[in-house]
Amino acid sequence: MTTATTATIKINGNDTPLTIIPNEISLETVMSAPNFNKWIKKMELEKELKVNSISVQSVDMFGKNVGFLKFKADVVTVKEGRVVPGIIFCRGGSVAILVILKSKETGKEYSVLTVQTRVPVASFQYSEIPAGMLDGSGHFVGVAAKELKEETGLEVSEDKLIDLTKLAYGTEVDGVYPSPGGCDEFIRLFLFRETLDQSKIDELQHKLTGCLDENESITLNIVPLEDLWKKSHDGKTLSALYLYEKLLKDNKL
Repeated sequence: MTTATTATIKINGNDTPLTIIPNEISLETVMSAPNFNKWIKKMELEKELKVNSISVQSVDMFGKNVGFLKFKADVVTVKEGRVVPGIIFCRGGSVAILVILKSKETGKEYSVLTVQTRVPVASFQYSEIPAGMLDGSGHFVGVAAKELKEETGLEVSEDKLIDLTKLAYGTEVDGVYPSPGGCDEFIRLFLFRETLDQSKIDELQHKLTGCLDENESITLNIVPLEDLWKKSHDGKTLSALYLYEKLLKDNKL
């Protein structure tokens, strides 16, 4: 018989019971998880909600660090005491990059899709723009540049990456939220634009990329920018394209 770990943490000045159900996971491990701590800090800023208790149900480790954490929070509204849904898959933020390559010869614009297996959506070949999880440093643009090189082979300096999220919403917003009903993930959207010889663009078509240490196997698909919305039904891809078009229309790009 396993015994859950219990403790008390402070949220908005209130003593909040914390239960960790997996007996192999220590309190120190949970409390060292950056994304869990970020969630607590954000809840402390939300004065309309009160957290009565938290139960950690599972933890996935990425080496020595917490990767994913699933927990259930007993949360009520302050004024009415109304219970609100509080099952959270805590995975933290990520970045995604809309790549636009313009042909020197024709002026035609293309975008880059990465095609790879995505087991959570039961897809062997899922098309999306280059993306990756944040590393905990809070350095959005640095992670974006790293992911772009790993997934496409395109090596770019950080100053060439345009933060679409910041342009659209300022510094108050972390990113776009693809599934706020059950997950804390936010995605910071970036733009990379470059003019290349048509031959260089053609060389990227069907190029094999990815980080083997992370079991990534990626094939690139170069598509006309005007057709990007038809070639991918991925949420971050469509969000990045929409922000790009709106910001372009407003003369902010």
